[in-house]
Amino acid sequence: MQIFRANLRRARFLAASAYHAVIRLRDGQRLSPGLYLERRATQSPESTALRYEDRALTFSALDEAANRHAHALTALGATKGDVVALLMDNRPEFLVAVLGANKIGVCTSLLNSHVAGEQLVHALTICSPKFILVGSEHVASLREVADRLPVPREHVLVWSEGDVRATFEGSVDWNSATAEARTERPASTAEQGMNDPFVFIYTSGTTGLPKAAPMKNGRFLRGAAVFGHAVMRLRPGDVLFNPGLPLYHSTGLVMGFGTVLSTGATLALRRKFSASQFWDDVAAFGATGFTYIGELCRYLLNTNPHPLEKSHRLRFAIGAGLRPDIWERFQERFGIPTIVEFYGATEGNIGIVNIDGVPGMMGRLMPGQVIVHADPHTGEITRDARSRCTSAKVGESGILLGQINARASFDGYVDRSRNEAKIVRNAFGDGKDYFNTGDLVQLHPHGYVAFKDRMGDTFRWKGENVSTSEVAEILNRCLGVSESNVYGVQVPGADGRAGMAALVTQDGFDLERFRAHVDEHLPAYARPIFVRLQEAIQVTATFKQVKTHLRDEGYDLYKIDRDRVYVYDSTVKSYVELTPERQTSIDSGAFGL
Repeated sequence: MQIFRANLRRARFLAASAYHAVIRLRDGQRLSPGLYLERRATQSPESTALRYEDRALTFSALDEAANRHAHALTALGATKGDVVALLMDNRPEFLVAVLGANKIGVCTSLLNSHVAGEQLVHALTICSPKFILVGSEHVASLREVADRLPVPREHVLVWSEGDVRATFEGSVDWNSATAEARTERPASTAEQGMNDPFVFIYTSGTTGLPKAAPMKNGRFLRGAAVFGHAVMRLRPGDVLFNPGLPLYHSTGLVMGFGTVLSTGATLALRRKFSASQFWDDVAAFGATGFTYIGELCRYLLNTNPHPLEKSHRLRFAIGAGLRPDIWERFQERFGIPTIVEFYGATEGNIGIVNIDGVPGMMGRLMPGQVIVHADPHTGEITRDARSRCTSAKVGESGILLGQINARASFDGYVDRSRNEAKIVRNAFGDGKDYFNTGDLVQLHPHGYVAFKDRMGDTFRWKGENVSTSEVAEILNRCLGVSESNVYGVQVPGADGRAGMAALVTQDGFDLERFRAHVDEHLPAYARPIFVRLQEAIQVTATFKQVKTHLRDEGYDLYKIDRDRVYVYDSTVKSYVELTPERQTSIDSGAFGL
């Protein structure tokens, strides 16, 4: 009880700190990330804003680069309300692009750099861009769909990095365009408001292809202020290390860069994650905190001891998905004083923070948040005889909902027609609506919540959300596949769920052709690791595919009666039949997925 009271006092203190951090951020204000950058550059021009490889940019230099980008866009005819689609790896130019565009009221659509082919075309089309800004590292992906781009070639802007040059016929050399642009601050920065869109972030929903969710200036600034000031308590001199979490996700952009912009700290940025290089980077950057996803922590825990893994300045780690089975071992081995776990939905209105450091918990329910019962077979929320949702009790699991109100609005998707499916209308008979996260969580004493699973048609693998309906749609196009049921299965020692596809096949089906089809049309994280051949797909009375028993059976040959199961063997780059010996190898972690 004493521990609980101490945690409660700390929670109240941080809640008060969060309130004071955002009290001045009111809707309707003329305030934006671009203006925040200008203020930082004026107040602390020589303070280091960003470190990347052997480069260091002061706030003044970052502001000047953003000004050049803004003026170069304006010279091409970009105006407030336009959209620029951005396809680029983690590097300084990514941040320059979003901040410079923000100064002139242009929204940047942050494309997942792992997508290609028809998924890339879809992501580009739904954001209706006026320009496409592509890093030289991804020009090849753009060339593959050159005849299906939603903009003319002269509206493709190629930004090369160092000596890594690439060309796209008819495009604009953005290195030259920005080098020749003016450096003074655009007057339009002061005109951008809290309710104006900052970026579009893509999220895999429960159905269909990726959706673009708008993030307004106000939401970015509030999130950055709460986490930067109240949760992390960053200050000038602190160095927050992003070890490769993509900037096209909220964690990388808001939790990473947003917090240092809000507090005046420094962001140390890595292009891609490296477990072997992690502690050398922490030492070289002098990091005082770092961002994570759960899988990253497991990778680090599985590495051999490193001479620098405890001789560091780290005082906290913050992220999502750190599983209970490794939490305490991770914290103890690496001597990290504080771990802050959080939960949030890019398109939603829910945020939960485990500010108490209770292992395995997302945090405690906030006002307006509730857990309700749902059908475990379909993921559909159940209602009582009076058509009201029923709340889960301590020890029970259910779907996490967040009340929609003025304080916790639901901005939804760019395609507004997609929003209704995420809203639970009149949930408790009082006329109040709720945002449906689609996530299964468990309620613990004192309001603590633990993540259990992603219900419906989405699972997480390799740090990415995978839409099962999206994958199934692509698998169904393969010659010889009549129908597919895609789901995620648990693998011992792995974070998230590995993709598995139950297939009904017909004459002409060939496993090697199927493998080639998967490789061509799906990014690596979305490709099925396991394939199960069935005679028929089980469906409900409303023709929804049943996944529960398939998830429960997974790839366990001792639970599967007569279906053949195959597993992707990365050593031979092909699917091979799953045998008891291979299953044992997978379970022990020796197979390598």
